[in-house]
Amino acid sequence: MPLFVVTGAHGFIGTNVVEKLLSMAPEELGFAKASNLKFSNFESEGHQEKGCSIIASDLSSSINRTTARRFLGSARYQYVDYEELIPYLESLSVKPDAVIHNGACSSTTETDPEIFSKLNVGYSKAMWDFCVRYDVPYIYASSAATYGDGTLGFSDKKEDCEKYIPLNLYGKSKLDFDIWALKQKKTPPSWFGLRYFNVFGQFESHKAGQASMVYHGYNQAVRTGKIRLFESNTTQYKAGEQLRDFVYIDDLIAITMDLIRLSIARKNADQKIILPENGLFLNVGRGVAETWNNLAKEVFAALSLPESIEYIPMPANIIKQYQNYTCADLTSLRSIGIKHEFSSFKAGVAKYVQKHLMRGQ
Repeated sequence: MPLFVVTGAHGFIGTNVVEKLLSMAPEELGFAKASNLKFSNFESEGHQEKGCSIIASDLSSSINRTTARRFLGSARYQYVDYEELIPYLESLSVKPDAVIHNGACSSTTETDPEIFSKLNVGYSKAMWDFCVRYDVPYIYASSAATYGDGTLGFSDKKEDCEKYIPLNLYGKSKLDFDIWALKQKKTPPSWFGLRYFNVFGQFESHKAGQASMVYHGYNQAVRTGKIRLFESNTTQYKAGEQLRDFVYIDDLIAITMDLIRLSIARKNADQKIILPENGLFLNVGRGVAETWNNLAKEVFAALSLPESIEYIPMPANIIKQYQNYTCADLTSLRSIGIKHEFSSFKAGVAKYVQKHLMRGQ
């Protein structure tokens, strides 16, 4: 039975990764089809159930979230606290088939550098080292916050990595780890640093102020009939006309599954010719920039409500670190054969609002 480690498993992206993996048959990810697969890596060794197994990990402070209880009924799901995770993995006789590392402090307004140093850099290094020792593919969350204000572009090429100047400690911590990874002589058999752009979708409510504007816009529209957007911090953009690359979570998860397939195929191939390099940074966005005004319009359309937008001053603590424009360059993603067709922005917002937010997700 294939075994995957997912960190940040109670978080927004991690929850969606776990849900998708638990729903997939092993052969969908490139494993040989088999019958009577045993639950061989956990204490309940005698249990027989077909499918992928998950070792999920997160901070102890996350255990009261609804997402922490979502998969407890599955015999193929096991939770291990992040401080105990690596020793536990070391003790297993059979090591995981891949690590999907989403665990991090993702707050763009956090000002304590020690939090980022410990969680975003130090722990990512520890997971990398584990994957090196045991020849395990490593897929981890980087961020488009590494690109700073966007004036230097959005190239995910390795040679461009060190030129960027992030606008906040979160982006800096992600870039610090990316640069560290590039300097390592010993690497996992394959690794991908995924630079997520503006992701929105189900199971993000616990992020509170850091949740997407689709989430907040929905709640504002339902409560007040209006959506509030920031005024501009520059004469270059009118209020609400700042541009972001918004990507629906289902698209991000589909790409993650494609990368797992590539990693498994590359590791199992006699001649490792599937990927041009064993590690890459990859932008994950739609490659299309949309305005905040259009986001609000799509939320109203999904709710069948008349449009009503109110502009409010941008908070002082984010004025100097605000990205007015982001747009993913997908050249690297396409170069390794990822052909996924992204949802249109309209379709993604409508699905999220109507199939998830209106049902409490």
